[in-house]
Amino acid sequence: MAEEQKKNENQKRRTATKAASMIGPMVKELIAATHRAKAEGKKLAYTFISCHYEEIVRAMDVVPVWTENFAGICGAKRDAERFLSRAESLDFSRSLCSYALCGIGFDQWREDLGEMPPDPPWGGQGRPDMMLSSGQILCDPRNKWYQAAQQFMPDVPNYNFSIPWPLYDDDIELTEIEPYYIKYIVSELKGLIAFLETQTQKRMDYDRLGELVNLTERTWNMIWETYELRRAVPTPMDTGDAMNTMVPWAFMMATQESYNFFAELNRELKEKIARKEGVIKDEKYRLLWGGGLPAWFALKDFNYFNSKGAVFPVETTYRLIEPIYRLNIPDTNDPLERIAYRWFRYWTYMYDKAKKRPGSEPDVERLIQFIEDYKIDGVVMHEAFSCRTWHLGLIWQLSQLKKIYKPVPFLTIGPDGTKNVEHRELPTLILESDIIDINSYSEADTRNRIDAFIETLESIKKQREN
Repeated sequence: MAEEQKKNENQKRRTATKAASMIGPMVKELIAATHRAKAEGKKLAYTFISCHYEEIVRAMDVVPVWTENFAGICGAKRDAERFLSRAESLDFSRSLCSYALCGIGFDQWREDLGEMPPDPPWGGQGRPDMMLSSGQILCDPRNKWYQAAQQFMPDVPNYNFSIPWPLYDDDIELTEIEPYYIKYIVSELKGLIAFLETQTQKRMDYDRLGELVNLTERTWNMIWETYELRRAVPTPMDTGDAMNTMVPWAFMMATQESYNFFAELNRELKEKIARKEGVIKDEKYRLLWGGGLPAWFALKDFNYFNSKGAVFPVETTYRLIEPIYRLNIPDTNDPLERIAYRWFRYWTYMYDKAKKRPGSEPDVERLIQFIEDYKIDGVVMHEAFSCRTWHLGLIWQLSQLKKIYKPVPFLTIGPDGTKNVEHRELPTLILESDIIDINSYSEADTRNRIDAFIETLESIKKQREN
């Protein structure tokens, strides 16, 4: 055990901010809090990241258990295989979402034993009183994971909640369809409240719900303002840290602790910028993490990029925030309508911009915005084999990006003195492995790909300097 612990310690990523180094203890406390709540007789609910109804759950005093978070912890600690294998032994295919497989394997083992499996990571995942399936973001497991878990917990009710957004189409006029979607989303939120009221035997306090919605919106604005500080050259924080600092956004929204965390991170980044202190001393290349969940067991790969002079001042993953004022939410006192408008307008925010650029679409347009705002030299994406939904379109996005976007031109002079203006494509790199299944990962292959990518960046940099 001591040897395994030392091995895990060696896999830890070196952080660039104090805030990111606080996340480990914070997540441990989140899990410990669920066990204390269970002992106190409070209701626990399995739920998903970016569910967008955190205010409702917290206003009802239901304690969320973030199942994807726990699976990610198992992956980061390189302790997911025993739970993945157990799910596989139950005839679940290894090709399914490894978050879901890990959770299903853990739950079945816990139910089979009548107690936590041996040495569960950070205390283990508590048994829920209810499960909240969530069909948004087109993710299969958000509908099916908890249904599968009911095989082992048939007494635990599962509520399926869905708040969609319209698929992008050049012919869609958002102003025409938005009223329908807002009405539908509000009805879904009301259905969730009715379910929680039945399970908790208490009524929703709408005044408290309104306060939590206001707190969430203030937190959104603080997160956006804080992350925008990373535009600075050198950048004071990169994606390696952002994969940690996503925790208070993803799992603590609608709490004062989340707002306070980002306010403190905001202060820290401003101080680093004033000192001209970057993630690394010699920032040569600024990269965009253009899509894909990270390999949680290999976060040290970000340090490897840093060792080559490369930093990631921005990412699309876990950057699901725009300042509230940009969304132009109508003035309404109904907290459910505010939640509905926030959801719909965030996911359709880039539609009008995409329409103005032939061949573009919203996800590509967001890449372009980040490339221009953060002075990006190259794009890196990660394809996780078991996460079909989030990773399926990444290669297509890069293909479209190369077709429609031309970076800032530079002058070249040929051997005969001829001058030419060239538009060089942004170098791109696609890494391949998984989110928590370490069997899919090769450190040697990953580092070789990174080395080749850095060589390309260096070659282009020299051409431009010449």
